Amino acid sequence: MKYFDFSIRIIVWIFVLTFIPRFCKKQTDTFTILGISSNRPYSAEFATRPLDDEEETELQIALSQAYNYFGRGGQAYTFFSADGKYVIKFFKQRLFRPSWLLNHLPLPAFLHKFREKRNFKRADKLQRDFFSYKIAFEELHEETGLIYSHLNPTSHLKTKLAIKDRLGIRHFIDLDRFDFVVQKRATRVYDQIDELMGSGKVEEAKQALKEVFVMIQTRAKKGFRDRDPNIRTNCGFIGSRAIKIDVGRFVRSEDMRKKEIYSADLKRITAPFEEWIKETHPILLPSYRKTKEGFL
Repeated sequence: MKYFDFSIRIIVWIFVLTFIPRFCKKQTDTFTILGISSNRPYSAEFATRPLDDEEETELQIALSQAYNYFGRGGQAYTFFSADGKYVIKFFKQRLFRPSWLLNHLPLPAFLHKFREKRNFKRADKLQRDFFSYKIAFEELHEETGLIYSHLNPTSHLKTKLAIKDRLGIRHFIDLDRFDFVVQKRATRVYDQIDELMGSGKVEEAKQALKEVFVMIQTRAKKGFRDRDPNIRTNCGFIGSRAIKIDVGRFVRSEDMRKKEIYSADLKRITAPFEEWIKETHPILLPSYRKTKEGFL
């Protein structure tokens, strides 16, 4: 009987240690305050330009209200403002943070290179991603709807932002101590076109198609490549202007200014978009193809 009781206890503990953490992660969508916290020192290379008066005013409006949890992507957790006009994204710091366990374990010599490679990959990702967030604000803010990139610890914001997580628990975030971006909220491209077509606004839908090409062309002419250009998931509209919602995948590339490079990139990016137009709104296809030819 004692052996039986002991076995039951072991089974219960295995269940607790295995399934409870999974259940909690599922309920919170893996979001925790610790997960978006960073203790990195100030880095001059991630410093962004000062805001002008108009930008400062809009930022204050954006940060003067509470935010509710929306979801997570590959790089960040997203929250929508109470008025529905703004988005704040807090980065998943585990993607950049060296593994404490890996760096403190007494590993055998043959695993030292593995540890060095793992640390390099995370440091390199930080450099690439933060560079993209910086240029998205400084050089592509019209094409991204970005209001502000906060990539360093600061002392000037002096704002505690109220956010509600997926469980409805409210947290107060001292924004000077966190990495984040603030962006105007957009309607995804496919949803916008569906809505326009559903309302019989065919000409406006045709103009929307053109705006998508304008966004891609403008980014390329400024000398940047987008490593994650998915139009369905990563692009949207603010009013009638197309923007890139996911701003963490830009890299500088002067080759993008060359017509042959840009044209090949445009064809690759828009191929799935054209297929969707063909299947969903075939009446737009002639206009779509004519517009596309004009940008090649």
